[in-house]
Amino acid sequence: MNWRMAWKIMIVWFVVVMVILCIAGEWSVVVFGVTYGLGFGGIAYRYRRKVRPFFERVRLNNYIGFLLLAVGITVTEEAYCYALGNQIAHPVLWVDFILVTVMWSVWFSTWYFFLSRRYYFEEKEALMVAAFAGVFYEFLGTGEVLRNPFGVILVVPLAVVIYAALFVLPMQLIQFTGECTGKTKYVVGVVLPFLLTLPVALILYVILSVVGVSV
Repeated sequence: MNWRMAWKIMIVWFVVVMVILCIAGEWSVVVFGVTYGLGFGGIAYRYRRKVRPFFERVRLNNYIGFLLLAVGITVTEEAYCYALGNQIAHPVLWVDFILVTVMWSVWFSTWYFFLSRRYYFEEKEALMVAAFAGVFYEFLGTGEVLRNPFGVILVVPLAVVIYAALFVLPMQLIQFTGECTGKTKYVVGVVLPFLLTLPVALILYVILSVVGVSV
């Protein structure tokens, strides 16, 4: 598959969605999508090759460095999304930080420890597959797909572009050594991180409820 072309199509679809959201008056979503998805994501992709050498110099070219980078990007993205007035996982920002950091750490770690070692992925291919998990996190996990299936289909590229922006820098610290090339890798790559997140999310929600945090 021509992944360069696939990404071009995704970006065109993203732009169309941004125009529709502009017409609908969803300005905060548009600003976030364009500045973070295309802005930060584009810059991150342009300079992605500088990530591994930097982490090698500071001796963090390992899982600890990978997780620190992933968590840092996660917290920054959530704070920026919140500052623009968009809906986040929890209305209280510090609770959102805990929820999203823990759940997305499962997503990142599944790629680090399993998917990259089991399956063969080209760079643009891995970025697309990893980013599609965002559709599950944002719309299936919240039940939005049942309430508004057409709307979910419409904003799929928004989720994909944002999650690609989240993933592109930590991905530089992943060693892709897998050899399996079967088409099942696309299903596993999208669905497995989401499924592994579910029990972790359940435990986290129980813990927060026990200590008196409303979730």
